[in-house]
Amino acid sequence: MNTPAPPRLIRLLPAVLANQIAAGEVVERPASVVKELVENSLDAGATRVEIQLEAGGRRLIQITDNGCGMVAGQAKLSLERHATSKIATEADLFAIRTLGFRGEALAAIASVSHLEMESRVAGEVDGVRLRLAGGTELREDRATLSPGTRITIRNLFFNTPARLKFLRTERTENGHVQDLVLRLALVRPEVGFKLTFNGSEILDLRAGEEPRHLEARLSALLGRDFVENCVQFDRQHQQARLTGWLGLPALHRNNASSMHLYVNGRWVRDKVVSHAIRESYRDLLPKESYPAAVLFLELPPGDLDVNVHPTKEEVRFNQRDFIHSIVRGTLGEALASVGARTVEVPLPFSLPVPGPVPVGELSPASVRLPEAVSKPVFWEKPAKFTGVRDGAAWNAPPDPGLLREWEKTTPPQPNPTNPPVFTAPAPAPAPIHLGEAVGQIHGTYILAQTPDGMILVDQHAAHERIVYEALKKAMSSRQLPRQMLLVPEVLSFSPSEARMVSAHLADMEPLGVVVEPFGGNDFAVRELPAMLADSPARALVLDLATEMAKYGASEALSARLEPLLATMACHGSVRANRRLTLPEMNALLRQIETTLHSGLCSHGRPTYIILSLRDLEKLFDRR
Repeated sequence: MNTPAPPRLIRLLPAVLANQIAAGEVVERPASVVKELVENSLDAGATRVEIQLEAGGRRLIQITDNGCGMVAGQAKLSLERHATSKIATEADLFAIRTLGFRGEALAAIASVSHLEMESRVAGEVDGVRLRLAGGTELREDRATLSPGTRITIRNLFFNTPARLKFLRTERTENGHVQDLVLRLALVRPEVGFKLTFNGSEILDLRAGEEPRHLEARLSALLGRDFVENCVQFDRQHQQARLTGWLGLPALHRNNASSMHLYVNGRWVRDKVVSHAIRESYRDLLPKESYPAAVLFLELPPGDLDVNVHPTKEEVRFNQRDFIHSIVRGTLGEALASVGARTVEVPLPFSLPVPGPVPVGELSPASVRLPEAVSKPVFWEKPAKFTGVRDGAAWNAPPDPGLLREWEKTTPPQPNPTNPPVFTAPAPAPAPIHLGEAVGQIHGTYILAQTPDGMILVDQHAAHERIVYEALKKAMSSRQLPRQMLLVPEVLSFSPSEARMVSAHLADMEPLGVVVEPFGGNDFAVRELPAMLADSPARALVLDLATEMAKYGASEALSARLEPLLATMACHGSVRANRRLTLPEMNALLRQIETTLHSGLCSHGRPTYIILSLRDLEKLFDRR
């Protein structure tokens, strides 16, 4: 028989313990401290904010601003729990126009650190300095400083070691702070921001609302390629206004980190708006890809509730369907206005054919459809098939002008001293006959005629499978051919992208992608796999780093090799909307015929479909 538990006494928590509990909600890491303090600076009217960190914020976080400052009595009161100048009545809670308002941040931060606050109001001779340890006031002095406020946090979580152990590396914590400052800086161009880590200047963003200032902040947050390949929009819907920038579909990412939403000047996460953004790009992006976008949504304060999350990073809309509708509609219109605009990148590629004489590399100038095919009145009958019908591959000779020794995608012989990654021998592909090319449709699909019907080939999906199988074969021999770039290509990334790339430089090298730091957020590409040497290096490096971040430790390279090679193959393949000559189309068809699993690309999409002559006759009722 269980003995009932004795009744427990209900008591009020001590103020320090209550503040530490609040700190657990508000202060997750150094970036949380920076967020709360910088938001207070912005609410105080600061036009210049300086942030300093040491040891990733464990040892020191200091925020200095030139805002309105506080007199001694107000400074002491600001450190009390639920003390705020932002709201006074219940009605104010539903008309929030400031970033801070809850009145918990300073008391919570002080309860888990050694805090020093210095503040001076313009016109006062001296300011005030307050020192606290673990939320307990130690000393009050007069201070000499410029008008504004300086708050210094030392030894964060010194009295809550359980929380301290959950902090990540200094580099990771610094990265979270840098991302936070860039997000805040983008929505407040009239404010200058300076960020310093361990005495080294990381950011110095000058105040200014001219286009060049906004471009500088957009570039710092999302990379220079976003600024050069985005469309700006500005729409008014009743009392709601939606403005911002949308990245072109070609700038898609593998995660949602490049989607930024600001509601009434506050950076937030919201599932409703995120879904609307992705729906706007639904037919424009590959599966499981995310767009790069920055949205500013302005609403009457009474139309949303910002008091739904301790860190104020979520909001609740009164009319969720309306918000989803205006975001989806506005972004859809903006993307439709882009038309055929695409990111301009060089896309030369090679299409080999089986047999002793391969097709050489195709220059961009040679990739054109003959006029008779690009503007057909009728389809001409193709040349007589030169292949045989007994299972051997079709061997139509390529155009002599395109012939060259095609060494890039010829895998070397296996090295007996190095065991292959893929140990099972690849089975021979089942014999298929894809006929002779007749023409190209919409710059994407190859139409071929066979003795028994017709075939439609997705040129990108098909070549992706070819490159993927070639990469697998090369990796199995441990001798993936590399090509050193004559002039290293320098790539610029956003801070978060740069950290991800930097963390996986060693992982990329076994795949033939040799990248070195080049200072700041820039990296130099030294070598690429020979068969991918003409691929856009930036997208390849970023997508590889993103894939590696998904799979974890570098020791698992063999286990995750196939999806990584699939990513590489996608970048090394002929793209849609590339015009091909008839010899180039036939070269691709011949290569498909001798490639394993050629019916599907490395992402599982079909590469070609077959319509028999009987199927065609049924379609036209000629049975």
